[in-house]
Amino acid sequence: MRPLTLVLALCLATFALPATPQTGGGAYNVEIIVFRTSGGSSDAGGGNGDRLESGGDGGDAAGGSGVARLIGPLPAANLQLGGVAERLRASGAYRPLVHAGWSQTPSPWGSRSGFSLARVGAGAEGLSGTAYLERGQFLHLGFSITLGRATINEIRRVRLGEKNYFDNPDFGVIAVVTAAR
Repeated sequence: MRPLTLVLALCLATFALPATPQTGGGAYNVEIIVFRTSGGSSDAGGGNGDRLESGGDGGDAAGGSGVARLIGPLPAANLQLGGVAERLRASGAYRPLVHAGWSQTPSPWGSRSGFSLARVGAGAEGLSGTAYLERGQFLHLGFSITLGRATINEIRRVRLGEKNYFDNPDFGVIAVVTAAR
């Protein structure tokens, strides 16, 4: 009976473990496309979701438990959303302003420690704000950004490799987060 109990215990332990770590460090690649709608008026208020309270340019203290660390920009060859940017451009209804990617460690959930768009290589005329990547039990991505007078101020749970859409009537952000290699 003992071997059967051991096998059963090992099987149950395997099923109980999450497929991806839910907490802890690790680095992530964040890729975004910021685009403007062709009919936007640049004076709408913004976005849906949870309100972001702070807009700091989170530090890059090495390995600190309360602060994200910016590792660096992603090479153009590593960007995955090129086809999406092309479809936006070809539609005539949208104009991509920024297509950028970077690697970073996440900050703890609720810290709102992020990086300015300019710092991660996602600057464009009239565009300013902060991108947040936070990890608690789950991974969350958020933006507190402004384009003209329009804003997106939202944070939400994201899954690795899935495209996420943050929007405002005047502009939007398509983003994907993947595990850094």
